[in-house]
Amino acid sequence: MSEQGERVNAIGFEYEPGSVIPAIVDGNEWAACFGLSWADMLLHDQVTDNRIIRPGGQYFRRVAGTMGVAQARSQNLASFLDTDAEWCFMVDTDMGFAADTVDRLVSSAVANNVQVLGALCFAQKQDKDMAPAPFYGQRLRIQPTLYHYTVVPGTGERGFAPIAKYRRGAFQQVAATGAACILIHRDVAVAVGPDPFAPITDPDGGGNGTPRTYSEDLSFCMRVHAAGMDIGVDTSIQTTHYKGGIYLDETAYAMQQETLIQAKGHEIAAVVQRRARHYEAAGLIAPEGIR
Repeated sequence: MSEQGERVNAIGFEYEPGSVIPAIVDGNEWAACFGLSWADMLLHDQVTDNRIIRPGGQYFRRVAGTMGVAQARSQNLASFLDTDAEWCFMVDTDMGFAADTVDRLVSSAVANNVQVLGALCFAQKQDKDMAPAPFYGQRLRIQPTLYHYTVVPGTGERGFAPIAKYRRGAFQQVAATGAACILIHRDVAVAVGPDPFAPITDPDGGGNGTPRTYSEDLSFCMRVHAAGMDIGVDTSIQTTHYKGGIYLDETAYAMQQETLIQAKGHEIAAVVQRRARHYEAAGLIAPEGIR
């Protein structure tokens, strides 16, 4: 991979080193944070490196509902191969990001020799560790989209788990990441073949002989690894993720984790107090650590 120099060849395709094609998928709606970030990015690019705004520069947009996201992402990546760009910058239209995000992603990917690089993004998932909320509400938890591959002993269940304690402000390799703000090299688009975001089903991945189907972004990452290429996330490149009145970012995640720690502390304290009362009722002295 090269950030500058003469036109080079990558598996039969010529590209302009360091050049970028943005690609988006939306359902006919853009969050304000995305629209403003998009404008900032293009203005920044116009007065700096011209990775995007250049002769032959363009961007791709597909309109898709939830069920068509995988196909739309695959179509964007296929269209990317018909350009002279070295990199495809995929970003969702509910994301906010800095004006120099593309420059920083390219520089980090080249410096760390990875073909797929994600920015620090957060998702919102149903919290299955807590009791259901009353009145048909849902308990949701923020989680970073850095994943490691794991297998559950005994059941054989396997899949991707979020890395809760990621390296802050640094690059790290991962087994998978999301596609909300991600940079993909042309060599990857060639290697993963057609329809690379189509969900993959592992017939035994759910454990105890049951199947598991992976999301389109995790399925893409599985194909990247199968092609012998590396995936990373640079957590110094931050984003925000609009979720209907709240924004998911590193500060929101840190606040959640602190709240969970405090809640767990209260839960442990309550158990200790109950045990101490049992000893007291029996006329005994509670052991050290329970008093």
